[in-house]
Order: sequence, then C-alpha cells, then structure tokens
Amino acid sequence: MAKQLTEQELRREAVQALSDRLGPVDALRFLALISREPFNYQEWRRKYFSQYNVDELLDEVRKHHAQIALLERARAGGFQ
Repeated sequence: MAKQLTEQELRREAVQALSDRLGPVDALRFLALISREPFNYQEWRRKYFSQYNVDELLDEVRKHHAQIALLERARAGGFQ
C-alpha cells in the first residue's frame, strides 16, 4: 500500500494534477474560484457518494491503489 502523502505533498500533487489536466491558467482560475465560494464538504460528500454502493467504492479504492503501486514502481525504475 502506498504511503499517505503529507499535506504539503497532497497540495503539490493536486495542483500538478489540475495543471496537467486543465493547463496552468485554468488551474489557477479554478483554485481562485473555490477559494472565494463557500463549499459545504459534507453536502458534497453525501451527493457524490450516494451514487455508489459499498462494493463499487471498494472496487474504486482497489483500482486507485493499483494505479499508485504502478506509478511508484515506475518511479523507482521498475519499468525499463
């Protein structure tokens, strides 16, 4: 299992993911947008996760951990 990221690492990875997906300008626009709008995490969580049952969530977690393991092996030179 992958190690848990520190808060600093999590922020860096999240900003990088946003930038990779949206480009640097839209990533910054998104960050500015969410920083000035109120956000109710509990309400979002209930709405987002209501579409999944427990088995589906577990399957998504397993896929995520498998992807992380592949990335870590690739970074460590496991794929040559």
